[in-house]
Amino acid sequence: MSEFIAKPNFYVEGKEIVISKSNALIEGAYDLSPAEHDLLTLAVNKLHNQGTGGKQVFISAQEFSTANKINSNYSYEVLKETAQRLYDRKLSCTIYLDELKQMAGEEDIYTIARPKNSHKPTKLNFRWLQAVSYQEQSGFIYLMFSDPLAYLISKTGEAYTKYDYAKTIDLNGFHTKRLYELVNKWKGASPTNGKQYPQIVMALDEWKEFFGCADKYPQTAEFKRRVLLPSIKQINEQKDFILTLEQEKVGRIITHFVISIQDNQKPKKKEFKDPFKDAVTVATFTGTTDKDKIKPSAWQAKGLSDGQINKLKVFGKEFCDANSDKMPENFKGSYNDLIDYWALMLQNPNHVGGFKMTQELLSR
Repeated sequence: MSEFIAKPNFYVEGKEIVISKSNALIEGAYDLSPAEHDLLTLAVNKLHNQGTGGKQVFISAQEFSTANKINSNYSYEVLKETAQRLYDRKLSCTIYLDELKQMAGEEDIYTIARPKNSHKPTKLNFRWLQAVSYQEQSGFIYLMFSDPLAYLISKTGEAYTKYDYAKTIDLNGFHTKRLYELVNKWKGASPTNGKQYPQIVMALDEWKEFFGCADKYPQTAEFKRRVLLPSIKQINEQKDFILTLEQEKVGRIITHFVISIQDNQKPKKKEFKDPFKDAVTVATFTGTTDKDKIKPSAWQAKGLSDGQINKLKVFGKEFCDANSDKMPENFKGSYNDLIDYWALMLQNPNHVGGFKMTQELLSR
């Protein structure tokens, strides 16, 4: 605790956040909210990079706010809400028993990376946390990871994936964040079967388990429409990758989904700036400047206020129907209940832009 108080913030303004995450976690199966996924990703990465060992980590509201480029008041609410749910969250991962090490009598006989020699897959089912506490006065969340998770973090150097955390903060939805991590894990793989690009190939049940929805979407078409396609669309819009979805069938039954990965990430080049061209050219007929044209609305820059959320409730049916893709499975409440459920996302400038009809309804 004294070390945390003396040096509380690992994630600070202006510091690039490169996530290093165990491939066992990248390919594991679990279900979290977007905020829970962000928090645990930052916490796991912080513990790994601090290199202090153990299984305890603190994330301050200031760190969470800085990393996700959101309002600090919103960060306090996120940490408080998240702390109430995280203890019950579970996951499953696969590690490998190195049978040669076992026969040799070595102590550390498990590995994240599949050994080149004889091995046996071992599935772990466990909780993320052994304990969690939110300290409201100090504004930080305390996480004590479970023993299996602490073990995976200690093994991150064996097989891990790195990616720029900033690329994930504008991705709406847990499924998209999960797929983005998986794409980064597979992007450097060698193409097989004569294909031009690396591919992620999994059976339908494996995809559903990966996204934490094994007991949802009994119709394959619904899973494809509500999980795979929206996630692929968002990642493609980011333009770092071009993902292509294919499906394999036995007769008329879809057995596998295949995602091809075209990696478009290149070192950024300095743009040539024409010294004779004014950056804020005045439009001939409208009198507006280029800067005016791209300036976002206040609600896009800051998130919605309570008053604006209440105005959306006046047009509740229209708003909820337009954003039905964000509705939780089997939601039973009213339109107002659903908007209240979305409130934290609507107040978050990184997520509010993903909601349809917002400007139209606020302007009425």
